[in-house]
Amino acid sequence: MTVRERQNLLVEDYGVIEDSFERFQLIVDTAHNSLAPFPEELRTDDRLVPGCVSRVWLAVRETGAGHFEVMIDSEAPALKSIGALFCRVYSDAPGADIAGTPPDFIERLAIDRHLTPTRLRGLSQIRRTLVELVSAPE
Repeated sequence: MTVRERQNLLVEDYGVIEDSFERFQLIVDTAHNSLAPFPEELRTDDRLVPGCVSRVWLAVRETGAGHFEVMIDSEAPALKSIGALFCRVYSDAPGADIAGTPPDFIERLAIDRHLTPTRLRGLSQIRRTLVELVSAPE
């Protein structure tokens, strides 16, 4: 399944909730439950996303054939939950697909309406860092 197809599925799953605030609350309350534990050995300062107000760790692991597992964690519940959506959409995708497909689910699900400008800049930094990591894996 492509990143675009995963985003469409994500929007279908959460889009059944018409009220954008209720949808956002559901995402914050539940999405992080699907997040695999972030490996402690990767919780290092060099994996902190620059420009985020809260601490956000981001790592990728090549899984073969140019595909990547995306791992995100944050101390902020909202960012942790949105990070879980990033992982759901981008994990096990090829680097070119990850880099070439912006996270439009954020706007399509109206998540952006419920975040401060500072948090939105943080999401942009997460995206920018993710693209850098899959373009030049460790």
